Amino acid sequence: MTKIKLINNHRLKRTMITCPACTGDGTIEFERARPQNFNRDIGEIDIISGTCYACNGSGSVDMDDYEHLDNDE
Repeated sequence: MTKIKLINNHRLKRTMITCPACTGDGTIEFERARPQNFNRDIGEIDIISGTCYACNGSGSVDMDDYEHLDNDE
């Protein structure tokens, strides 16, 4: 999908690239701590899948927005 960007009344195509955070999948996996309680004898770390924060699940981001993403996460 190509988006159009207007700059000084000129139409420029916005270049979409694969999302660097989810590698185009649209979902990311993150860890969630599950502490010890009455139903769980030891604490554990669960891996949970969720919607990507950078592309909101679309799998692609605008090339101009790529510079603003924190690529270390």
